[in-house]
Amino acid sequence: MSLERLDETQVAPPSGGRATGARQRSRRGLVVAAVAVVLFGSSGSVWWIASQARTPEQRASNAAAPPPSQITGKVSDQQFVEKMELTGKVETASRTTITGVQPQGTSRAVVTALPAAAGKSLKAGAVVAEVSGRPVLLLPGRFPAYRDLKAGDKGPDVQQLQRALQPLYGTAVNGTYGPATVEAVRKLYVAAGYEAPAGQGPSTTGGGGSASGTARGGEASPGGGAAPRGGAETDGGTGAAPGAGGTGGTGGTGGASAPPARGPDTPPASAAGPAKPGELLPAAEVAYVSALPATVVQVAAAVGDAADKPLVVLGSGGRQVRAALSADQRTQLRDLPADAVIRFGTGPYEGREGTLGSLSSPADGKSGDQQGKSGGQDGAATAGTAGTGSGTGSGGSNGSGSAGGQHEALFVPTGAEAKEGSTQQISVELRRSPKGALTVPVSGVWTDLGGSSTVTVTEGGKERNVPVEVLFTHEGLSAVRALDENLAVGQTVVLVRRGRPAGGSDSGSGGTDD
Repeated sequence: MSLERLDETQVAPPSGGRATGARQRSRRGLVVAAVAVVLFGSSGSVWWIASQARTPEQRASNAAAPPPSQITGKVSDQQFVEKMELTGKVETASRTTITGVQPQGTSRAVVTALPAAAGKSLKAGAVVAEVSGRPVLLLPGRFPAYRDLKAGDKGPDVQQLQRALQPLYGTAVNGTYGPATVEAVRKLYVAAGYEAPAGQGPSTTGGGGSASGTARGGEASPGGGAAPRGGAETDGGTGAAPGAGGTGGTGGTGGASAPPARGPDTPPASAAGPAKPGELLPAAEVAYVSALPATVVQVAAAVGDAADKPLVVLGSGGRQVRAALSADQRTQLRDLPADAVIRFGTGPYEGREGTLGSLSSPADGKSGDQQGKSGGQDGAATAGTAGTGSGTGSGGSNGSGSAGGQHEALFVPTGAEAKEGSTQQISVELRRSPKGALTVPVSGVWTDLGGSSTVTVTEGGKERNVPVEVLFTHEGLSAVRALDENLAVGQTVVLVRRGRPAGGSDSGSGGTDD
């Protein structure tokens, strides 16, 4: 075996030498970077110091007040309007609450049918409810039924019945419950699908408006008192029988209005015979409302309930829009000019105009201020019942001044009827700038300590003060009238001035910015 000597050039350098070279190169890079940062920082410092250097003249110029400046605006003849925007709900102009009573010949007053659903429109002769198997028939009238009517009866309640039946069956209006009226009542029941009640011959009392009356078949009512009362309270009446015919004592003739003379519908005084359908109309089976058709606003009862409570709420007499108000808004509407424009926005009456019907407030306890110029209804809502014929309420379904103890306004729209409960926007014009008035920005009006107002007109570098009367201000604009005819559309007025007040005075108010 022989050993060969390795050439020195083939021997690899130790690894420690390569690491030492890398460290040396890194140090050189750091040194170069540090020198560059120092040079850049020095240059920036020199620039900043040079930029802050000022001569005395420059310092004096910077300390001086800025040159006078101003902001101006234009005079226009724009007519602007101050409006009140409200949101309301569409409702019927009057409300009638139907409450059942116990029909004669039954032992209990029970709701046995409610054929009229909410939202349904009802006409004359419609059945609004059924109590203990007997109908409550709907008819137009100003006051509720206050006694059972029988053949031979006379009085204002007979006339009201005949007026309601005339468009249906051609019944003559003579104030006497005669054969023609008997036949019309029979047809009314047949059309409704019920058997008409029969009396026992014509009544021999003939008294117009006796509140006591007798029960069916001539028998005295239980307890010896008045016969059961019926009908529904309506907005058009007073909640009781008219004084001319109706609430006299037992057996009285009923007032100053004498019954009409005997006519073709008047039965002979001695006429008596077998009972005929239609000779009796129980008060418990008829409900009068002020206007028809009527809309079912609410069904308050259910089949099987006791009928001595509200059954159905009806709305009639056109439409109105009820809106809630703040106290300030009520005051503004109370002082509304007679020529103010009320226009309806988004809603079923959009684009149409209306009138203000009435105002109410929690303190009123009644329907509120009437706006005679409107000719609208006051929105009184009756809470009358078929059993008692109680007095009228007002404003809203609760029978008090304003629903929920808040200020309210009722607006009467024009045009076709809208759906009950629809949301309606209302825009009320409170004030409008008059014709011939000029409009300037509110900051262009300068008022001195004495209360005199001026605007400063600038033309060709010259200024002059023009005395004006401020009519009213709204949304940053003032409607003014020049007092010396030296103000015209298109002229420039000073709004804000830097250096001294516009108008050449150090006192007063305006848009100065000293």
